[in-house]
Amino acid sequence: MPSSSHSERPTADEFDSDAATRLRMSRIRRRDTRPEWLLRRALHARGWRYFVDRPVRGVSRGRPDLLFPRLRVAVFVDGCFWHFCPAHTHLPRSNATYWHAKLLANRQRDARHDAELTRAGWRVVRVWEHEPAGVALATVEAVLVAAQHARAAARRKTT
Repeated sequence: MPSSSHSERPTADEFDSDAATRLRMSRIRRRDTRPEWLLRRALHARGWRYFVDRPVRGVSRGRPDLLFPRLRVAVFVDGCFWHFCPAHTHLPRSNATYWHAKLLANRQRDARHDAELTRAGWRVVRVWEHEPAGVALATVEAVLVAAQHARAAARRKTT
């Protein structure tokens, strides 16, 4: 499917939305969602320390949900709807064209952020909100341990 540029996407003003829908959409959290909170709690209990919703200096506007600066690991807990999960996303019936373009653009933006972070020397971990907390924890922790070993090996080389 060809990628759509920002100018081709309809804006929110170009379609009608009832007051109930606007209210419901305005209440969707950008951070501190339950899956994110469960992952943070599990990581903290295992001794990992991190920053929450902190921008990465020198990198675009993306704000990882969890940031481990010393290990250069950025963690994103992606919501199934907003990040276009292949297993769970279903397009709304009303304004389907708008939503398809919007969600596809979100996925493309995520890929650009991942590439930018990787080029800057960061390890990027993305977990879906539908993943059980234990699976998300294991995924993130595996990357953290690998980063910890790589950092220790790099320090040994310089001494």
